[in-house]
Amino acid sequence: LEGDPAQGDGRIDRRTGEVWAQVAIDDARDEGDEDPDDEDPDRWLAVWCEGSHAAYGDMEDFIAALSDRDRADRLSIAISGRGAFRRFKDVLERWPDEREAWYVYSAERQRGRARAWLAAAGYSPRVPERPST
Repeated sequence: LEGDPAQGDGRIDRRTGEVWAQVAIDDARDEGDEDPDDEDPDRWLAVWCEGSHAAYGDMEDFIAALSDRDRADRLSIAISGRGAFRRFKDVLERWPDEREAWYVYSAERQRGRARAWLAAAGYSPRVPERPST
């Protein structure tokens, strides 16, 4: 869902749940490893890249929630202009606790968007069965 639209879209294998980036699909085709069901619409769910706007918003929200205003100011400056994601991560390297908090926060936000996207497409998660005692 997120990333650089120039890198292409992807799809989800409905049988296995695996996510395939378009680059990986193209590489498999180029190497002759094409799946016989490659074009089966019942097997594959297309996923369109939506760009990085939501992830940029995550950085803004994370910065706004920081209690240390000096760190928040430094990170706000880092996300100005081109290269914002790289600079944000570079600045976060100075503060390991904040860096770890960011990765947890970012991953949860990405999962939330993925769940919402799947729900909008008519899918619900399969809850794993708990072993009986």
